[in-house]
Amino acid sequence: MRTAINMLLLPIGLWAACSHPQPVRDFIPGTYVNQAQSGYSIAGDTLLVIRDEHAGNLYHIVRGTGFRRIREGKPGPREYQVRTFSGIWDEAKQTLQLTQDGSILVFQPDARTLTLGTAIYHKEGL
Repeated sequence: MRTAINMLLLPIGLWAACSHPQPVRDFIPGTYVNQAQSGYSIAGDTLLVIRDEHAGNLYHIVRGTGFRRIREGKPGPREYQVRTFSGIWDEAKQTLQLTQDGSILVFQPDARTLTLGTAIYHKEGL
């Protein structure tokens, strides 16, 4: 009986996995923002994620960070950093892995967020 149930559930599970549209992958391209503050700095972070149309699983990420260091309780002048990364989409894990350092980007379309480590970025626009 147990084997019969498992035999019924396996095709249903496979059908659900295969027929599931790609909402995560469709959600990925866009601009994501995060703001953070500590006793040492105030920072605003922007990630621009662009899908490479010529290489299906390759993405380009531009990370712009503006921050102000806090010294003696006062914010200093604004400083900027811009870095670019490449990422490879892992269909099985539904994640984007940065090729430079192995960091993993996890997307949550329902919440309109991207998680990178412990930082949560919110997608801008509609």
